[in-house]
Amino acid sequence: MFGASSSTPIARKVLAAAAHWHVELQCGGADPAALQAWRDASAEHERAWELLQRMDGQLGAIPAALAMPALQAAQQRRRTAAKVLAMLVAAGGGIALGQAGLQSAPWQAWTASLRTAPGQRRHVTLADGGRMEVNTDSALDVAYGATHRRIRLHHGEIMITTASDARPFLVDTPHGVIRALGTRFGVRCDADDSTVSVYEHAVEVRCAARPDAVRRLEAGQQLRFSASGSEHVQAMSAHQDSWLRGMLVAADWPLQQLVQELARYRRGRLACDASVARRPVTGTYRLDDIDAVLESLCASHGLQVTYFTRYWATMAARPV
Repeated sequence: MFGASSSTPIARKVLAAAAHWHVELQCGGADPAALQAWRDASAEHERAWELLQRMDGQLGAIPAALAMPALQAAQQRRRTAAKVLAMLVAAGGGIALGQAGLQSAPWQAWTASLRTAPGQRRHVTLADGGRMEVNTDSALDVAYGATHRRIRLHHGEIMITTASDARPFLVDTPHGVIRALGTRFGVRCDADDSTVSVYEHAVEVRCAARPDAVRRLEAGQQLRFSASGSEHVQAMSAHQDSWLRGMLVAADWPLQQLVQELARYRRGRLACDASVARRPVTGTYRLDDIDAVLESLCASHGLQVTYFTRYWATMAARPV
């Protein structure tokens, strides 16, 4: 058995990322500079990578099946990465304790049956005739049974239009469960919390730690909730569904908020320098070419983008 260089357990999401980098590097699909940048980003990343190197002899060769056509190869990559992650945990990487459901999300996301890449959107017709739009960088499973219809959203964002059916329609996230009451609604699942927005009719929300406490939302309302509780019900933000049209609408947003949203649609890391993070920004931006949006922001707001690698960029003030 091997242990990490520190007694502090390495979080499962970091181990999962290390396993992903290992598989992509072995298959020739990783950018070495981007991998190095990830390792340099934190001491915990480097610890996870060192653990991988110490285990290298136990990992074995990457399966030949990765040479298969693209979709099958991607599925095999996820299965291989899951196996590597299991070995990392068993080898002493440990799991950061806390919200167990949230910690397991990266593992589940990698084996999800339905995924979108950064910048990709997808339309899905459900088995009951309902419709689902899947936004950028999302991972989910669809589980329809004799007694229920269930969507398990591991991370990302979806818009659901339910079909008439006697079976309950449920959306699970690591933070709780949403039950549709004949409705059109959106769910966004981030690392720390989930947000549900109701466009038609109503939904019920139960947080993971308090399944007996039910919050009801009507059309035009939204609620952000974590595994331990929820905020107050609020009026839904304007243009919240603009991503369905491939657009992002910012109304007097801090630049930091806009950059964080744009980063969801672009591979790699996109950051905002603290010196310009609070600059207000208003505009409508196309989501199919994020680098073009960055160029436009630079021209209109006196900014510049510094690229550490193609996949690591930071927005900052333009030098005077």
